[in-house]
Amino acid sequence: MSIANLKRRLDEKISVFSEPTHIQTKFVRPQRLMKTLSIIEHKFDDLENVQPLEEKIIKSVLKLEQHGFDGMTKRDLKNLAWSLSKKLPNYEEKLLFTPVGVRLIDYFKQLGIDQLQFVYFPLLYSYFAFEQHELENLPSNWIQLRKILDENKSSIFKASTRPKKWMTTLIDNSEVLTTEPTKKFVREFLQDSNDNTVAYELESLRISANSWFWDDLIRSSIKSIKTMKEDEYFQIIPRFLVFLEKNKIYTTAILAALLERYANTSQRTKSHDVLKNLALNQWGNPQYESSAGWNNVNADTKKMVIQWFVRADLEAFFTLFSRTADVNRFNYWIKYIDKISFSQIFLGPAALYSSQIEHKNFREVNKGRLKRLIGSTQTNNAFMLKIDNVYVIDFSDTGNACYIVDKIPYKENSRDVHRDTLKPWKHLLKLSHTSGWQTRFDEKLAELGIFSSQANNSNSRYKRHY
Repeated sequence: MSIANLKRRLDEKISVFSEPTHIQTKFVRPQRLMKTLSIIEHKFDDLENVQPLEEKIIKSVLKLEQHGFDGMTKRDLKNLAWSLSKKLPNYEEKLLFTPVGVRLIDYFKQLGIDQLQFVYFPLLYSYFAFEQHELENLPSNWIQLRKILDENKSSIFKASTRPKKWMTTLIDNSEVLTTEPTKKFVREFLQDSNDNTVAYELESLRISANSWFWDDLIRSSIKSIKTMKEDEYFQIIPRFLVFLEKNKIYTTAILAALLERYANTSQRTKSHDVLKNLALNQWGNPQYESSAGWNNVNADTKKMVIQWFVRADLEAFFTLFSRTADVNRFNYWIKYIDKISFSQIFLGPAALYSSQIEHKNFREVNKGRLKRLIGSTQTNNAFMLKIDNVYVIDFSDTGNACYIVDKIPYKENSRDVHRDTLKPWKHLLKLSHTSGWQTRFDEKLAELGIFSSQANNSNSRYKRHY
């Protein structure tokens, strides 16, 4: 064999064993060594982007004030990038919002990639470090900072010989540098029972716990309630209620959004007791104009909740506290529910002090709404409904007439109301529940301009014709 042929065959063998795929079949990958290398690289990355001591930041800012950008080292520029989200001595605001911040943003804007890559992460950290209240008016400097980060993220990634974890995270989640930074994460956040999925996904960006970003994520999630499909909305209510319990600051926003969406569902006539009682505790009785908290929802939503209370009051009056009450009376008054703007229950001693669990529960969730009926029998209760512009007063004990008046006959701040006060001498109507009372009530109410629009009253001769 000639030397030339021998050399050729030797080169072929060497080339075969030089192929990466073949090498893997001959040599075991050094897994432990590679894992150690990864840990070392991670620690190095962390050290590279550790926040400097405030003294060093102040020193670099003073150097800028005294000498301008001439003579600034890479370390100085990095310190200045960190300084943007700091409130330093002798400054009334965080540095980004001062004239020095304007100078820095203009300077960083002009840097080439070779210089910008050394300050990019501190700039990114500063971008996330502000709190929501600091960005309410979208300061122009902060918007310019976001623009610098957004326009250069790809170039920074490409310029890196070994892309850092935060670079990969930023490229994969570039929405964080747009005008809708959290839109992508809403669904994950709503489906995460531990509130940690998004935080873990963005961990390498080191977003501070007080960052505007988390507030934006929560508010975007609340905003999404409005456009949810009905099935999705009903499934997500418990998630928001749990979140609300842990984050009281968002109570009003969450409660208002849940109620507004509920009012536009096919289930609006069906009371959601948790939302109803939560709203009562937060904003007071929606039936009182003085309960200003109800201005957080529109009039139609408020009307829906009022009807929940009215229905619950009537059900309690006729079934819970008066088990022998005439169901026809319940059916009669409930048909006016869309016209009832106020309801009041007056409980006698038997109902007020009953130890039955359902009675105690009703009294507890309606604390502050109930009044005590005095001057009557132990078992007598009463209710009052405002239908359009008149008030209907009725009693549970037989032998009591129904009274219709044009104003509340008692002092509204009174906790105790006497039976005789609810039987006012000056009344518009006094109606008895004798045979055929429904037709007679229809007729008398029609004379006052009050008509039921409920379908179950469609056969009545006394209804409004539009």
